[in-house]
Amino acid sequence: MRATCAQIESENELSTAETPARAAWFRRLLPVEPPIGSGSVAAPGAFGSEPALARLAQLEGLDPGIPEATRTRLYEPDGGAEISIVLWHGFTNAPSQFGEVAQNLRTLGYRVLVPRMPYHGEADLLNRELAKLTVADLVEQVDTCVDIASGLGSKVWVLGLSAGGTMAAWAAATRPEVSRAALVAPLIAPVGFPLPVVRALVKWPAIVPKFYMWWDPRVKEKLTEGQSPYAYPGFPVPGLFPFLHLSEALFDHSVAAGHELERVALVTNPGDFAIRKDVAQRFVEEVFAPRARATVEAHVDGDLKWMHDFVDPWGGNGSTEQVVAIILAAFGVGEPTAGGVLVPPLVTEQP
Repeated sequence: MRATCAQIESENELSTAETPARAAWFRRLLPVEPPIGSGSVAAPGAFGSEPALARLAQLEGLDPGIPEATRTRLYEPDGGAEISIVLWHGFTNAPSQFGEVAQNLRTLGYRVLVPRMPYHGEADLLNRELAKLTVADLVEQVDTCVDIASGLGSKVWVLGLSAGGTMAAWAAATRPEVSRAALVAPLIAPVGFPLPVVRALVKWPAIVPKFYMWWDPRVKEKLTEGQSPYAYPGFPVPGLFPFLHLSEALFDHSVAAGHELERVALVTNPGDFAIRKDVAQRFVEEVFAPRARATVEAHVDGDLKWMHDFVDPWGGNGSTEQVVAIILAAFGVGEPTAGGVLVPPLVTEQP
């Protein structure tokens, strides 16, 4: 992942590395079961447009009582599109986080699906529903979203922020329809959590603390200024660990990318103090580098002083135009610096 720009440009063939890196001691001593349902993968082309629209209706059918802005959305460009992009929002946020971005991408000719992750986007921002989240819920949604995207378009690209980045990684690893993936500040390990602790809590979820954690304990539920009106001000801690179960299973190669990916990009941000960037880099190196023609890393310019959630239109960080430029650069179809937002090593154009 710490390649120079020239090295990235020359990486046009699948890595010759055949043997996964030796697992860390705590992963060898504390094996975890592959997530339930991880073996049920549809073959490429198994879904046509009619089944895909039926799956979309099922996904949208989970949204009664959900505010309009936080429901699952499909953005279909005039005349259809060859490429379907799935955008997963961040932990405790909602599809509204990517609403303006998705509309912009639709204007550019992309089909965009922005799903509401399970137990997110509720009208009651102080609900505790995330405590019910299971890893099976996440696997089922990934499969549903890829079924929809692949049924409507011939190419599927995925992107996610934070916990959504973990969802995108799972999709890229387990679904052969996915050809490109962009992981934006992916939730592989939160800051302050030693990796052996993450592993132990994933293996024994019964010992995960059951308390509710505020994003800002100084103001608690009054976390409103500069924040999305649709994002939760906190979360039950158990709701975090189904996402970490996905990333730990990928680290183990107990669920491995079984197909060749064109491109996997990691986008990191110096002002992000929520996730461990070193672990995110290691994750892409170990999980995707041997299975992708190009694995690249893009850094947001630190002088911008953006924080973890720089895509949210209420956050006062990146503009919609800047976020779209970053997404296109990450997928390898846009200007590599995203208009000066990204600094070396840069995401570069790929055939």
